[in-house]
Amino acid sequence: MENKISKVLVVCAHPDDETLGLGGTLALHVKNSAKVFVLIFADGESSRSNSTPKKLKQRQKQAEKACSILGIKNVRFLNYPDQKLDTFPLLELAKHIEAVIKKFRPDTIYTHYWGDVNQDHQKLFEATLIATRPLPTSSIKRVICFETPSSTEWGHAEKKFNPNLFVDINSVLNKKMKAVQQYKNEILSFPHPRSKDAIVNRAHHWGSSVGLKHAEAFMILRQIVKK
Repeated sequence: MENKISKVLVVCAHPDDETLGLGGTLALHVKNSAKVFVLIFADGESSRSNSTPKKLKQRQKQAEKACSILGIKNVRFLNYPDQKLDTFPLLELAKHIEAVIKKFRPDTIYTHYWGDVNQDHQKLFEATLIATRPLPTSSIKRVICFETPSSTEWGHAEKKFNPNLFVDINSVLNKKMKAVQQYKNEILSFPHPRSKDAIVNRAHHWGSSVGLKHAEAFMILRQIVKK
């Protein structure tokens, strides 16, 4: 049965989501010779009262450095305004994803969980559903949702994140944490979910729930296996 992951597209809202949510898993994909493309929609800064052009550029540089540590060479920034993706037509957002899919031909796509409290995350999940319609000519074999600390667990109880895929990241946890620490203004003090201790504890939690030391957790939305 065909099950090899060779091309991975990550659809995320902000610079840091890719590392916080699945940095370890992406490092493993790269280690296993998969090509990884990260598509980041919003700038992650412009909604803040103290936002400046310098901080916007700094956040982008941090993302480039974090992805480089994880071994990712392909990162694209669309620079939509932060927390305003819901003001743009869903079709417009989906077309950006479709354009990358057409050119890059990924077999695996990761995107945000639909129950996140962050509205940008919710909007991108919806756009990804449109862009990954299971057409006969599609290259996509898997659509997988990742969690984002301080967004997924703060969502509505009825939309609780209930993972069915766990990836052992014990061998790359240090690499993930090195990448995480590039986002100096986003990593806060414990017990915030985006603190260093909380991120490691989260990996402990998901790992111990399935007999591993450290893991990242996901929800498989769709998987196609060809014989």
